[in-house]
Amino acid sequence: MSKQDHTKPATAIAIVSNEMTPYRLHQLERLRDGLEGVRVINIFTHSIHGNSMPWKIEIGSDLGIVFDEANRLERPGQFMNRRSLALYRSIRDTIDREGVRMVVMLGYNDLPRLLLIRHLRRKGVPIVFTADSNIFGDARVQGVKRLVKGAFMRWLLRNVDGLMPMGTCGRAYFRSYLDHDLPEFIVPYEPDYAALATRDEAGVASFRAKHGLREGRRRFMYCGRFVEVKRVDVLLRAFVAMAPSHPEWDLVLAGDGPLREQLVAMIPPALRDRVTFTGFLQFDDISRCYHACDALVLPSEYEPWALVVTEAMAAGMAVIASDVVGAAVDLVRPGVNGYLVTPRSVDSLESALRRAASPGAIDALKRKAPAILASWREATDPVAGFEAAIARFTRSS
Repeated sequence: MSKQDHTKPATAIAIVSNEMTPYRLHQLERLRDGLEGVRVINIFTHSIHGNSMPWKIEIGSDLGIVFDEANRLERPGQFMNRRSLALYRSIRDTIDREGVRMVVMLGYNDLPRLLLIRHLRRKGVPIVFTADSNIFGDARVQGVKRLVKGAFMRWLLRNVDGLMPMGTCGRAYFRSYLDHDLPEFIVPYEPDYAALATRDEAGVASFRAKHGLREGRRRFMYCGRFVEVKRVDVLLRAFVAMAPSHPEWDLVLAGDGPLREQLVAMIPPALRDRVTFTGFLQFDDISRCYHACDALVLPSEYEPWALVVTEAMAAGMAVIASDVVGAAVDLVRPGVNGYLVTPRSVDSLESALRRAASPGAIDALKRKAPAILASWREATDPVAGFEAAIARFTRSS
């Protein structure tokens, strides 16, 4: 976009999101700094302090945050509560008062957003819809629920003006419901790549000491919640099967969740000193953990996007992931920087772990990660995606 003309008022756009996370904060800071002549109003419907995860983040006062604490929705996935109408009116009034000329809406499954779509259509304000939806996950929706969702998604796609899918699986998701001709702007979640690429030797050494990670070891790493859909149990079974023949390899499980005790119980006594549970990690320690390990393993049976894939690659790691993981479909090149495996298959995952652990393999895989990630980032820069959408929907008027 051209250099900002200070004689003209900035174009106001609004982004409606659920809650703040470290990666969303980074992306909003990039939009603040990179969009010339644009004023971004960031509206949150659930929390700016992290409903779903105990993130510790510092939010600057210059990010245009709007959050109605008194009328917030209580949890992700909650369609409505007794304050939903008040929340809708609060968001509607903010958008009208600020003269917003385009709304980017993340998510669609709550009453305030549906009412907001209707209001914006009446006002003629363009709506660009974004989500981390993934066509592979949609196979989980069957029967009457599938019919209802199909009708709803077709209505949604006919009532928005553009889409911001996060990658290949997201584009396919929307087209599975309607063969639309909506403009698409690829805008994936984006972590702080520079922070992840910087190796803090003292910090990594301190992290290893804190968690008892021995020097000179190779490590697979999982990062995420301990819940069924993540299939950490499959990873443990695969690691237990290959570990005796690869005594130089360990496994680090970063995260927490309701299945932790069950997962701990799966580890044979002979391998207990080779499997480490770190607990929930804040961003700085996640980065240090990446640099203390060699390959991220994500065995999920469903994963809409999975920012951990791009985070790990930024830290120079190889990636082994299920072939239904959104980010992995776009960023993992089998045999080049990692491997794709069949969900819920211990044999498939064990084979991939063995290949990565074979002599010389892991370092070759890790060397390819930076170039592949750089190519992806160049093609899918969030600021460029927003610039294209703003030019399409606001600059002509």
